[in-house]
Amino acid sequence: MADDIFSRLFELFNQPGPVNWKLAEEVANHLAGSADVVDPWSAEEIEQLVRLAEFRLEQAIPFAVAPAPTILVVDGRTWVQQSLRRLGYLAEPITESVVAAYSAFAAGTGIGGSIAGLQIGGIAGAIAATNIASFEAGIPLVPPDALLVIGPAVERLLATGADTHQARLWVAAHEVAHRALFALPWLPEHLATLLGAAFTGMMPSPDKLGELLGNDPASLTDPERMAALFDRPQSPEEAELASFLAVTGGYRRLVVERAMNEMLTEDFTGATQPNPGRQIGGSSPLPTAAELIPTGLAFCQEVERRFGREAIDSIWDGPERLPTSGELTDSVGWAARVLLDSGLDL
Repeated sequence: MADDIFSRLFELFNQPGPVNWKLAEEVANHLAGSADVVDPWSAEEIEQLVRLAEFRLEQAIPFAVAPAPTILVVDGRTWVQQSLRRLGYLAEPITESVVAAYSAFAAGTGIGGSIAGLQIGGIAGAIAATNIASFEAGIPLVPPDALLVIGPAVERLLATGADTHQARLWVAAHEVAHRALFALPWLPEHLATLLGAAFTGMMPSPDKLGELLGNDPASLTDPERMAALFDRPQSPEEAELASFLAVTGGYRRLVVERAMNEMLTEDFTGATQPNPGRQIGGSSPLPTAAELIPTGLAFCQEVERRFGREAIDSIWDGPERLPTSGELTDSVGWAARVLLDSGLDL
């Protein structure tokens, strides 16, 4: 039995590259569950509403809204198949953080790629199991070559009594805005940098990991038991990642309201299950986006009210213009740092 365990561990660890995709797929498919039915009528309406949202948002935001080449309304298992590898940009910072933290222990073991696989597989699988689309998790799919919506999740939202047309329009508008925002080339790169720093900040001690390996090596194949390694207070690095997700999510809500205000009269934020950040036992440094968005939206609204639409739109000119975690509740402090240098009126 022990030989079987160690053979399996060797197979899982002995994978090339910065992420162990075999392990990622195993975890993601397990969390996504079995295949589900996609309502073709719902899919057709969502596709039409995505095109409407693309047109409306093009008039409301300061950067291009490139039409999605493909719109796919799929079940959770298919979402994993379509999306998992497009989360690969997250792998390098995770792997580098693990190897740097455990340089002596991790050298030549593949543990960095395996933990990256657990993280990415856990994120993808939990989105597929609980979210409607990637906007709810607050992270992009790169490259953004298709717009994906998890159809059965939309139908679960409708089961709460929501208006059918309003719910589907809300989903379409928010995913279009999310996709357009993260099409800015520097934004996914900045997210990856923040994620790498946050992961380092929440890294368990080598002794804790060594104890887990020594007592039960098979635990490395169990996402829930791996999650226990990361049960630590929020670090400063995680706070900055949380600030980023708050402002990107808050700005998304702001521009959807700009573009769709007379058409979209209902808000379904928080009506679905939370994103994967803290759901998998705290194993991911991604905070829960739904908890952060109200703070990010309040910041965006306050900046726009005090300093104008041009001021809040200007935060997407580069990472140095994003609010820090301290500035997220201090729009005047953010303006003093950012707007004075840009020549905008305060």
